[in-house]
Amino acid sequence: MRNMTVFISTTLRWRTASPVVKERRRIRRSRHLAVTLLVVAIAATQAQIQASKASHRPKPAPGKTRGWFAAGPSEPGIWSNIAAHSSGTIYIGSMGGGVRKSTDFGATWQTVNSGLPVGVNSFAMDGSDPNTIYCGVLSVVAGIPGGVYKSTDGGASWVHTPGSTNIVTTSLAADPNHPGVVFMGALGGALRRTMDAGATWSVVFAGTSPIGSVQVDPTDGSRVYMATLAGAWRSVDAGTTWSRMSGLTAPNVWGIAIDPTQTSVLYASTNDHGVWKSLDYGDTWQSVSPPLTAYNVTVDPTNPNNVYAATRTAVWSSADAGATWRESGLPERGAFSIVAEGGVVYAGTSVGAAVTRDNGASWSDLDPGLGGGRAFGYGITLDPNVRDKVFVSGLASTVTISEDGGARWTPSHTGYLSKSPRGIAVDPLDSSRVYAGSFYAAGLFKSVDGGVSWSRRTFGSAAVYVWVPEVDPIERNIVYAGTQGDGLWKSMDYGDTWTRLPGVPATVQGVTLDPLDNQRVFASTPNGLWRSENGGQTWTMVLTTSTWNVTFAPGAHIAYAATRQAGVFKSLDRGNTWFPINNGITNLVMGRSAPVVVHPEDSETIYAASEGGGGVYKSKDGGATWTQVNLHLDDTSVYGLAMDPFRPKTLYVSTPSGVYNTLSGAE
Repeated sequence: MRNMTVFISTTLRWRTASPVVKERRRIRRSRHLAVTLLVVAIAATQAQIQASKASHRPKPAPGKTRGWFAAGPSEPGIWSNIAAHSSGTIYIGSMGGGVRKSTDFGATWQTVNSGLPVGVNSFAMDGSDPNTIYCGVLSVVAGIPGGVYKSTDGGASWVHTPGSTNIVTTSLAADPNHPGVVFMGALGGALRRTMDAGATWSVVFAGTSPIGSVQVDPTDGSRVYMATLAGAWRSVDAGTTWSRMSGLTAPNVWGIAIDPTQTSVLYASTNDHGVWKSLDYGDTWQSVSPPLTAYNVTVDPTNPNNVYAATRTAVWSSADAGATWRESGLPERGAFSIVAEGGVVYAGTSVGAAVTRDNGASWSDLDPGLGGGRAFGYGITLDPNVRDKVFVSGLASTVTISEDGGARWTPSHTGYLSKSPRGIAVDPLDSSRVYAGSFYAAGLFKSVDGGVSWSRRTFGSAAVYVWVPEVDPIERNIVYAGTQGDGLWKSMDYGDTWTRLPGVPATVQGVTLDPLDNQRVFASTPNGLWRSENGGQTWTMVLTTSTWNVTFAPGAHIAYAATRQAGVFKSLDRGNTWFPINNGITNLVMGRSAPVVVHPEDSETIYAASEGGGGVYKSKDGGATWTQVNLHLDDTSVYGLAMDPFRPKTLYVSTPSGVYNTLSGAE
């Protein structure tokens, strides 16, 4: 009956509002009244239905009836460019498990993580020495820099390369003709090159769209190719200058592959436009496969007629150099990355690595020891209508769903064509309707069956990155979407068509609607917090601190803002003015998907979380003072935070080491 309580308190607020506010709301009251009464009726019915169902919540581990306990999911996601050498040496990695190595073509494996953060997203092996390898990582440990790490002893030890600190690396490529020459593609769109084996790095391409792949011609190091989410580029002077390959007209290019036996032949994998092929070093291109999203493409060096493409739904293969294609394996899993070496094809999937030795006719798991790790949990969302239903957006996997509070998890692959989801929003009255943002230019995804399957919606630039969707709690046909670089968008038809809203900064990483007035919208941006009083038509900055998200206390004027690097702010006047409340918060880098959560029956009890290593903080006095509540929380970098709408003492957090929950209010 939580929705009934919110309705009653909201009605009381209307009665005590100022005359100006009262008159403005009275005009809209008749329009909202029918909707609100329907909300109450449906909520009451759902509460009765849910109360009659038996709960299947997991039991705490022995000795952990208080504090936090791990709740999965075990889906690390192998989306690194798997590095393989003809000698039988293979390196694979995941965001949650680090690097594993085999020296016998995958028969046995060992962990090689010494000195290396575990968030691995790219590899490059030195062409002349398989013991020298470069690894791109996203640091998930406070104080340990991300960027590029290097090993010269086959992964036994790793050192950070100067000049790459905290760069989000998306791809690496080593020049096989010139040891020590390595290219590093970044999420921000810049391409860097080192000529001295990582001692120094310099920018050789200052783009703005994420770089998906870099490839160096194995016979001529002056030819370098780059795939970006705004097209493909070529250099003929070893990366010093670049020109766009205009013949490749697909808007989003994920990867480039070079036929090692005839390097004038290139393949490109694209988003929604299939695989393309060039016979003349990229001067001209033609589409050679059906429209599908291919993350990566590779050519078998022992038989260049065999070409493989990694897609979300399956691995596709061609036995005639791209003339015809077929699904060749992993139909239930799909693949993020793929590499062929010595007649063997390795694929990285959302649940581990797989291998085929018969051109894709059959596949087997490599079982490299990464499957037992827990997936990097980026954001976490609880269904407001269905008990124990939890959505997790992984950093290197798909949307993952639990129907029993984290005891079991199911990846939701069907139709979700992105390497990495972002914010997830559930319709507050219809749990079948779910929206999910996406990383890597995929747009926004919508589900009408509770997250079982998804369909894509695109808007904005070719490389649109959707941070977060938000559903209007009163008029649920209205949906907002904040993007990276493409501004704030609004849909009036349940997310099917979109219009860009004016007057707000280009990057919007959080959207919040005032629960008492759905015309009052807050947009959280790197530039500060912005507010609209007219449904997003005009905006005013109300907080100059870079902000992740805003939370309103139920039925009150009180609001909280989680910021990027300045802790928590509070407002007593519905977001007009703000002041910091950080007494006891030792790490002010707040979780990007971790809004302040408020106990629905005790507004003085609130929680906040830090991804900088502070973990979870709890306040019992409305934020005047805070205490860390991290008992049994193995990873204290918290990216997402959510409270169970049916049991306020049950909270969930998403971390680089998976999901944790507590049944005791984190005490």
